[in-house]
Amino acid sequence: MDDELEHFIREQKAKVAEDKASLEQDPPYMEIRKQRLQHELRLDYRRYMSQVTKFPVISR
Repeated sequence: MDDELEHFIREQKAKVAEDKASLEQDPPYMEIRKQRLQHELRLDYRRYMSQVTKFPVISR
């Protein structure tokens, strides 16, 4: 029984180490959110610039 318990503990430790390594490779949540917001900002700016160029402002 002790051997089974030790084997189980070793398997769990290996599993935790593997999960931890895979999580370290993933970008953190805030970095993903930052990239998404920057992308949305770029799209909004492009949309704005396309509207501005369609309707130029005539100064008097």
